[in-house]
Amino acid sequence: MELLKVDNLNPYLDDLIELLCDAVDSGAPIGFLPPMSESEAKAYWLSINDDLQANARQVLLIREDNKVVGSVQIAMSPKANALHRCDVEKLMVHTQAREHGLGSMLMQGVERVAASLQRQLLILEVRSDDIAHDMYVNMGYIPFGEVPGYTRSANGMLHNATFFYKEIETTHEVFS
Repeated sequence: MELLKVDNLNPYLDDLIELLCDAVDSGAPIGFLPPMSESEAKAYWLSINDDLQANARQVLLIREDNKVVGSVQIAMSPKANALHRCDVEKLMVHTQAREHGLGSMLMQGVERVAASLQRQLLILEVRSDDIAHDMYVNMGYIPFGEVPGYTRSANGMLHNATFFYKEIETTHEVFS
């Protein structure tokens, strides 16, 4: 198993399409509703690759047996007064690879990459009833608010979302 910070998604595109379709179709609350088409997933990842090339985003992957089984993104704030913070987005672990700590491994990678980029504050949101909620609490993320009815699931049900932050120490580590 390897954790990678990548600078181009094209070599991983087929795996990323499968990962996103798997996540959305299994009900992951990551901004899409099932069913997820491969063409929609491909368009999404190509747009993320554009952000990656523009240094507006960082992407971390976990590969196992030469296949991407997890991913997370770091959206870099472009605002002059917010260059010290970033948003954590789209944490995904393939259904066949869950329950092995890959979400925590990805989040530890996020913290290392953000710290190496001199980002001191991580912000994220998660559906309040999602399994990742407890993982964030256990990793030291601090909830600072809950918004009722923030997201809608495929069956039309509204779900609350909890917003978290975590302050981290910057480093001079080079994470590649």
